[in-house]
Amino acid sequence: MSRPTHVRYSIVALATAVNLLCYADRTAIAVAAPVFQKELGFAPARLGLIFGIFSLAYALGQTPWGIAADRFGSRRIIAGAILAWSVFTTFTGLARSFIGMLAIRFSFGGLEAALSPSTAVAFTRWTPVTERSTAFGVFLSGGRLGAALMPPIAVLLMLRFGWRAMFVMLGLAGVPAALIWLFWFHDDPGAHPAVNAAEREVLAPNMHAAAASGRVSWSALLRSSRLWNMLAVSFTTTFLWQFYITWFPAYLIQKRGLPLQEAAFYAGLPFLFGVAGGWVGGIGTDFLTGQVGVRRARLWVGCGGLGMTATLVLLGILLQSPRPGAMVMATAAFTADLYIGAMWSSAVEIGGAASGAVAGLNNAVSNCAAFASPVLMGMILQINGSWNTLLVAGICSTYLGAFLWTKVNPA
Repeated sequence: MSRPTHVRYSIVALATAVNLLCYADRTAIAVAAPVFQKELGFAPARLGLIFGIFSLAYALGQTPWGIAADRFGSRRIIAGAILAWSVFTTFTGLARSFIGMLAIRFSFGGLEAALSPSTAVAFTRWTPVTERSTAFGVFLSGGRLGAALMPPIAVLLMLRFGWRAMFVMLGLAGVPAALIWLFWFHDDPGAHPAVNAAEREVLAPNMHAAAASGRVSWSALLRSSRLWNMLAVSFTTTFLWQFYITWFPAYLIQKRGLPLQEAAFYAGLPFLFGVAGGWVGGIGTDFLTGQVGVRRARLWVGCGGLGMTATLVLLGILLQSPRPGAMVMATAAFTADLYIGAMWSSAVEIGGAASGAVAGLNNAVSNCAAFASPVLMGMILQINGSWNTLLVAGICSTYLGAFLWTKVNPA
């Protein structure tokens, strides 16, 4: 019998590249903001609303897009979403008013929301259970890498062509990405011309499970303690991760006394460490699955990673020297992302026939935390001015997430 082809790996690689583009388009606005804020005369409160409206739309769109992918498949939904959000990326460079920018960012967030739950549906068909945590870890690391690479690229494009042209060029990059996805991805692995009989046999259990899953019982799903514990883990662990995205640079400058350039260096490290964490965690989970089974593998990686994250942040607080403290805290982003492959694998398995909807719901809850976390952290700082209080809240939240993770994958 011939050896299986590896088309499924190319599907994961292509989805990862699309996620990189997705995050690059998403984060470019942070680099351009100081320039267009001055040009368009936006007050800080208005700029904050422009930033925040994306997360709101993104959270609202997750579950509806997941339901659509469960019903219609991922091929056309993802291709259409890439084209649509690329149009709104281009529109960002054409905006002339606050209302216009707000509407563009809201639409942009709602369209980008299609990618993650639709990819979750695709991976339930294209990845065996023993490879699924790796697939999700690699896919999600693409977002981290896009966020890490975008700032220097955006600065280069802005200096050369201006901020408006930068958004237009980023939008145009979505056209070939959508066409490549439409050409190469198939909702049914068995219908892909490059998949041989041996690989069809590897992936057959996925399609059999999808065919046998039947209608979704939402009443039973919403009574699932596994589901609610998973959503709680997503919310509690996102609290601390958002610190890196929003408040970490200010912390390094104001609390640790680092100069701007050094603070920028350390602030960029969590994204790179997150890429490594997604890869190592996914591969490690799937390796352990073959040794000790699915439950123990996910339990060990999830609890171990989240527990180490909270402990490293605590150690970073206690270190008096600013640079070692900053490095230890940045390293915590690596351990925080060790479990994300296992998390998304658990989401699609809990969802069953509603894998896309549940994955979308899980990501929606995470993005609700992403919306609330910076606000709560700002309130803590405003009330008592203590950075340590803010971080201790994040540490406790992460330890709670580690405990709740034990309830997500019971025997």
